[in-house]
Amino acid sequence: MSRSALATIALATLLGGCRYQPTPVPLQAEPADILALAGTWEGTFQSAQSGRSGSFTLEVRAGKDTAFGDVVMIPHGGQAFTAADVDSPAHVQHSPSPQVLRITFVRVFGGMVEGTLEPYIAPDCQCVVTTVFQGIQNRNTVNGQYVTHGAIGLRQQGEWNAERRLIAAK
Repeated sequence: MSRSALATIALATLLGGCRYQPTPVPLQAEPADILALAGTWEGTFQSAQSGRSGSFTLEVRAGKDTAFGDVVMIPHGGQAFTAADVDSPAHVQHSPSPQVLRITFVRVFGGMVEGTLEPYIAPDCQCVVTTVFQGIQNRNTVNGQYVTHGAIGLRQQGEWNAERRLIAAK
């Protein structure tokens, strides 16, 4: 089974197996752009530079100024899941483990999707990093790139893609 399939299963188990309460993500967009992006999006990401990959979900509801989204990041080797609480000294010990990260901001305009992830400790540099992503929507798919920045000039790039999960009509 592929790493992305395992990450998707892990995310589904994590989110479905407990009383998951997603944190609202500020959504900056015109009503028409929100309507065009409305739905549940599932995707994957990978970076040859960092070796990290994973999966994510993003839910956008028409007429709302918030969305809901999370990312499961898997570094090399894959270990038990851990939260990405950069304020916890214990987190540094666990940063090589898969992490569940929150999407903290999304902006949509004219088919362009931009956003940021919460800061987290990257396992390759043991430093706090920030990630910004950008992509282009084409109907039920979004394809894009992301950049992670950290201490001492760290800059890593990767690619991501997502598909809108379609709900069958009854």
